[in-house]
Amino acid sequence: MATTLLTEESKVELQERLFDWFEQNGRNFPWRSQPSPYAVLIAEKLLQQTAVIDKLVEVYNRIVDTYPTPRFLANADISTLEDIIQPLGLGYRAKELRDMANELIVRHNGEVPRDLKKLIELPGIGDYTARAVLSLAFGEDMPVVDTNIARFLYRMFGLKGTLPSNPARKRALIELAGRLIPKGHARNFNLALLDLCAQVCKANKPQCIECPVRPHCAYYAKGGLQCP
Repeated sequence: MATTLLTEESKVELQERLFDWFEQNGRNFPWRSQPSPYAVLIAEKLLQQTAVIDKLVEVYNRIVDTYPTPRFLANADISTLEDIIQPLGLGYRAKELRDMANELIVRHNGEVPRDLKKLIELPGIGDYTARAVLSLAFGEDMPVVDTNIARFLYRMFGLKGTLPSNPARKRALIELAGRLIPKGHARNFNLALLDLCAQVCKANKPQCIECPVRPHCAYYAKGGLQCP
């Protein structure tokens, strides 16, 4: 995975440009304004393979209002929980959510663990979600890499080849994303990057002219050629 690495000066400029953009364009979600580990875990679980954000916010609010702690969720009636999740077309996740809550009760005394391995061991929680919880809820300097961020990295650094099917498990991409994070500011950096990918650095027809970090981007320098 050959890359054109940024100088330290360029990396700082990229970080500052991204933070400035995020301050004006960051999205506002309820799990961001009150980022408890439980709230972020529920949100990230619902966000898996979900693109309908407006419905997701409604479903998220109903879940945390009805089941405000893992103990409430562990005792949820499965049919009621399925009905709440149904607008997302993901009724099967009701059992996953309840199983996850039960695991939190049995193994972690009802608390969301602040440990990557223990998070990944929870039912239905993979590498990306575990890293997102550590970064967005606990403030750990932890990179997060989903398909959209992987695409950003491929474009930014002119990486060759096709996007991996599960980028959250690709050590080279995780390490590359980790190099970009300013120490102590991983939460906002990761949120900014997620929002940039959702609104500007899209899979189709990326809005390069609106991108705050385009001066550092190999994809933009090549006119959008030879990158995913």
